[in-house]
Amino acid sequence: MLDQREITIAGLRAIDIGSRDAALCVLVLHGREMGADDLAPFAQALGVSARFVFPDGPLPGVIRARSWWPIDSEARARRLQGGAMELAETDPAGRAEARALLGELRAAVAPPAARVAIVGFSQGGMLAMDYALHADQPPDAIALLSSSRIAFSEWQPRLSALAGIPMLVAHGHADAELSFAAGQGLREAAIAGGAVVNWVEFEGAHEIPLVVWRAVRRLLRPLT
Repeated sequence: MLDQREITIAGLRAIDIGSRDAALCVLVLHGREMGADDLAPFAQALGVSARFVFPDGPLPGVIRARSWWPIDSEARARRLQGGAMELAETDPAGRAEARALLGELRAAVAPPAARVAIVGFSQGGMLAMDYALHADQPPDAIALLSSSRIAFSEWQPRLSALAGIPMLVAHGHADAELSFAAGQGLREAAIAGGAVVNWVEFEGAHEIPLVVWRAVRRLLRPLT
């Protein structure tokens, strides 16, 4: 059983699991209107020797928990009336601020010699990819779970930053929030950038099923 504690980093509450001296630090970013508590239990089940940090997003959600940048709920509801979304042309307000905050989180929890992996679900996956494309030092591995491209006209010339990085991209065929095509587009962007991509498609919805958690474990274990 990994040690677990609640901490505050970069002004955010976070759940911190595992040894602070581990060779691998894994930052796990929740989705819109979720929180650290929703994903933290999975750290114990993965069987990976690492430090896992699950931060809460900086903004209160409209309904519950937290988010990484503001969401116009009425505009989102209108878009969903036309079916599951693909957000490649969307440039959310607060994206740069969230990216900078993730940089602060990384600097606070990952020693210079440690490897760093970022796992992001939904909105958290969008932030993980946005950060990786802008960071002076990209993470050593990335998992993008049930997510989408955003601000793709800005992302596209930066994709080469992903060259050689192991990356998991996973998406469900029945996702009613972010379309399966959104996941495919994210996969193709990662491949175009030269990432070493493991694509996992599943029959479920906007979720993280067991098959995806197993793929996350396979991504992380070689880094420990």
